[in-house]
Amino acid sequence: MKILPKYLLKSLLFPLFYCLLGFTLLFIINDLFDNFSDFLDSGIQPLEILYYYTLILPPVAVHITPVCLLLAILYSLSRLTRHSEITAMRAGGVSIYRIVAPFIGIGILATLFVGVINETLAPDAAYRAEQFLEYQRQGRIEEIYYASNIALKRSGRDWFIEKLDTRDQSMYNVKLTQQNADGSAAVKIQAEKALWLDGRWWFMDLTIQRYHENGYINGPPEMILQKEMRELTETPQNFMSEIKDTCYLSSFEMIDYLEAKRTLSENTRARLKVDLHSRLAAPLVCLIVTVIGIPIGAHTGRQGALAGIMLALALFFGFYILQLTSQSFGKQEYIVAWLGGWLPVMLFGIASPFMIHRMR
Repeated sequence: MKILPKYLLKSLLFPLFYCLLGFTLLFIINDLFDNFSDFLDSGIQPLEILYYYTLILPPVAVHITPVCLLLAILYSLSRLTRHSEITAMRAGGVSIYRIVAPFIGIGILATLFVGVINETLAPDAAYRAEQFLEYQRQGRIEEIYYASNIALKRSGRDWFIEKLDTRDQSMYNVKLTQQNADGSAAVKIQAEKALWLDGRWWFMDLTIQRYHENGYINGPPEMILQKEMRELTETPQNFMSEIKDTCYLSSFEMIDYLEAKRTLSENTRARLKVDLHSRLAAPLVCLIVTVIGIPIGAHTGRQGALAGIMLALALFFGFYILQLTSQSFGKQEYIVAWLGGWLPVMLFGIASPFMIHRMR
């Protein structure tokens, strides 16, 4: 790596690291104060507290990364401007785009990082953290982790699960009906237990009853101790989507949920679609704050860091106010759902390149 990009990256990455560390510690301390009395009453062990705060790190990272990135960019560029380093670079023939390229690169990496975390770790981690808190508040009762009477209809199959353990997705007293094209029962399966192993469902102590096309029973029921159900395409995520609040679903799970729930009202479907598009747009906030922070940090370096921070934070909170407003309009169906989720990103995304261009 050349000296100049390396120097610029170093000027950004160190404050970014300290911002992330500081905001994470502040969040943990604040959360600990809120839940400390519940932890004491439940007799929680130190390793369990560590487990809980490990769970909340992914969703916390999603929320704090944009503001930490903004503050780090402001600090880095205001420092470079205050010491006339950007002026020296420009006088040496370095274009403004070459100067800002490392910052844009970090913004793109932060966008990818937040996008991956937001789709993989954060939704499930937030759900399990909430379960853990409820477990402590309710006197450590194991029933917190069980969901009851779950019905699911997918791909010509009707499921009914009497009890599901959300920790390992094992199911108890499972009833499965495979239907013909006309909706009549082709096969009915009852199993005492179902386990998800190596990407397949395994049914234990099951009874299989087959039916003729005319609906009559086709022979006696078949009793099997254990059977691998290779033909089943449903995954544990499909069942978890039925019992989770939709705020704990990833974008892919939300899309699958909307496709499966054809009977949802138009208003409910609109609200869920706005949430879906808002989740898809959320990682791009990192790129937005990058292109906002670059011109502000460079122009306000000589006026002091406080002026830049106040202006950038005003724009940052303006972005979130616009986001909340557009989401509200989308959920009330004043605007289409996708626009309710993407409008702030679109407006700031259009304006931000002009702000960088004016640095010339």
